[in-house]
Amino acid sequence: MNEKLKKRFIVSLATISSLASLTVVPTFAFGEYSGNDGTSNLNNGITATTEYQNWYDNQWNNNEEKDTGKIVLTPGSKPTDLNFAWYSQTKGTPKVKMSTNQDMSNAYEVTGTATDINKTNGFNAYKASNKVSVTDYLQENTTYYYQYTVDGNWSTVYTYQTHSFTDFKAVLVGDPQIGASSSTGQGTEDDESIAINTYAWNKTLTTALGENGIAENASFILSAGDQIDYSSYGSNGEGELIREQEYAGFLYPSVLRSVPLATTIGNHESQVDDYSYHYNNPNASELGKTESGGDYYYSYGDTLFISLNSNSRNVEEHRALMQEAINSHKDAKWKVVLFHHDIYGSGSPHSDVDGANLRILFAPLMDEFGIDLCLTGHDHSYARTFQILDGKVIETDGVGTDTSSAYNPEGTLYIAAGSASGSKFYTLNTTKQYYIAERSNTPVPTFSTIDFSGDSLTIKTYDYDGNKYANDVTLTKDGNATSIVETKKDVEAIDTTTVTSGSKTRIDEALNNVNTVLDSRDDLEAVNTLSGAYDSSINGNNANDPLNYYAYAQGEYKDPNSQALVQGFSTLLDKTLYENDTNVAVSKEAIGDAYNKLVTAKNEVVTKDEFTALENQFTAAQDQIANAVVGNKKGEYSKDVVDAYAKVVNTLKGNLNEATITKTELTNLQEELTATVNEFVSKANANDLTDKPVTPTTPGDDTSKPAVSTGNKTNSSVKTGDDLQAGVPLMAAIVSLLGIAGARILRRKRIEE
Repeated sequence: MNEKLKKRFIVSLATISSLASLTVVPTFAFGEYSGNDGTSNLNNGITATTEYQNWYDNQWNNNEEKDTGKIVLTPGSKPTDLNFAWYSQTKGTPKVKMSTNQDMSNAYEVTGTATDINKTNGFNAYKASNKVSVTDYLQENTTYYYQYTVDGNWSTVYTYQTHSFTDFKAVLVGDPQIGASSSTGQGTEDDESIAINTYAWNKTLTTALGENGIAENASFILSAGDQIDYSSYGSNGEGELIREQEYAGFLYPSVLRSVPLATTIGNHESQVDDYSYHYNNPNASELGKTESGGDYYYSYGDTLFISLNSNSRNVEEHRALMQEAINSHKDAKWKVVLFHHDIYGSGSPHSDVDGANLRILFAPLMDEFGIDLCLTGHDHSYARTFQILDGKVIETDGVGTDTSSAYNPEGTLYIAAGSASGSKFYTLNTTKQYYIAERSNTPVPTFSTIDFSGDSLTIKTYDYDGNKYANDVTLTKDGNATSIVETKKDVEAIDTTTVTSGSKTRIDEALNNVNTVLDSRDDLEAVNTLSGAYDSSINGNNANDPLNYYAYAQGEYKDPNSQALVQGFSTLLDKTLYENDTNVAVSKEAIGDAYNKLVTAKNEVVTKDEFTALENQFTAAQDQIANAVVGNKKGEYSKDVVDAYAKVVNTLKGNLNEATITKTELTNLQEELTATVNEFVSKANANDLTDKPVTPTTPGDDTSKPAVSTGNKTNSSVKTGDDLQAGVPLMAAIVSLLGIAGARILRRKRIEE
């Protein structure tokens, strides 16, 4: 290793001496920090402590900086699985064995795969990337022990503890970006940066996951990208060497040997291949792939986790991966997406530049698939949004209070995590965006916990000393709740060529209404332009693309005052960036009304076939009454009865309006028509009648009325008494029958209430 590079790890004793009088980084109340010296203050405070110097001399500089080959656990495809990955200096046969016994008796052994690599960190050369997946083995709330090998010489024994597979906790971290800072806070990757960042990163994970840590029983860690800093291959192998030194720092914390780590690909990792070798991600896909890897997903309990490589702008590939993931767990109660770029963050410059540019591509995917929680990084500033749907804030109870809450919320909650190592801090955007519920850039490393329990999830955020850094937020879902997105999809899927004009009108009006409420605009041209211009084979800038590799606008597409895409390019960007001051939240009442209209349109569909069938039923009923024989013989009818029932059927038929009828109205008409015809049939003479006087009966007089199916014939064995007297008032018959129909409707209403 050349001296220049090795010095990157050496802390100057003169610097330590000069900082000896400084105290540890000051404690800030969380909120908006306006200084530009946050990174410098943090790092100077760290390096001034005896604790840091002892750690550096006795652990880091002594041997840990040399080890890029540490094993790292990643989640498996489901809770009963677990994945492993590590570098080795020789290529062999990678194996992992696990046991519930610390002496490793009765161990379960699994063989994996080894891939040739040629990597160095300046101290050691690595020849193989090893990956092993243990499937269908783990049980919840169980302590396991494991070892690994490539050559038959087994490692030391490590411990892995499972927890509940239904109610569980995850830890969220953002941008460790090991190597991004220095004692001056300039991000120059000087001699101290990797060591300082590693020290702070380890402290963050220890506070979160160490013994007696805030989340010591967490099931896994979610890292929102930029695990390391050096973003390219560099020249003469220097880039690779620095990156692997940074990986030595990132993989240093001992908790990574006992808690699985689910990462996503940051912009500082996307152009190189190290990422794909260091992790063994579940269901790893070629979809959304850059040089470093692609999208992946896994399930845990009732939750589906999807990791997208937001450096790829191939929307169709991301959509395909998300659909594949959702198909794998169709009954997931919660859908969580993790990617790097903060499309709804609040830090400067990313939130209103490259993050905003990528909003055009990724926000619609969150809406399309009904994602509950979207976790990002990139800005190194914490931000939490209100519920966002189609770029609009959706009002919910409690959002913005000390303990925020939302019941059956519509839209997606976006979190931009801060920096888990304090390697770099940005200022907040000058204008607080309309979609931000809470933001903070107090310069101290942070992490969040996410509790998934029953029908709710709760997010809590802390600094690396364990102090609260942001307000809590809780989302709760009724297990039977259907979102407005899902309902809208169902309505959009109805084939309107097969329904009545009234049904089509309700469908069109409901869809137009929800689009009006959400101020929906057609942004397909912008999406197609950005995704069409993206060329995954170009691992760098493309002059023909509206965006450069890192998603900053270029050329004629660049806004003259920033590196955001110019106004007018994207309707979504116009609505969410250039119209920040006028973007008004959607009230709970408006979104509720829009949802109810969609539900009505969906549930009250009448097909043309159903309407025609009822028309035919009315025709058959009218024919049956018209063809009834008037007389005194058995099976014949009184003329007044025939006239009365003909009148009632005609009155009912007056409600058969193709342009307005709903499914409920159609069903009620069917029931009333059937009851009317059955009652008419029951009024036929049971016997031949002579001069014997009779008591008149009218429609609705059902003293003897067995159920008779509707048909065209009038044969009946119903006993109804003697012949009807002539001259029974027709109006009395109609009123009587309509009274029965009204009673039926009233009974239904009471039951429904």
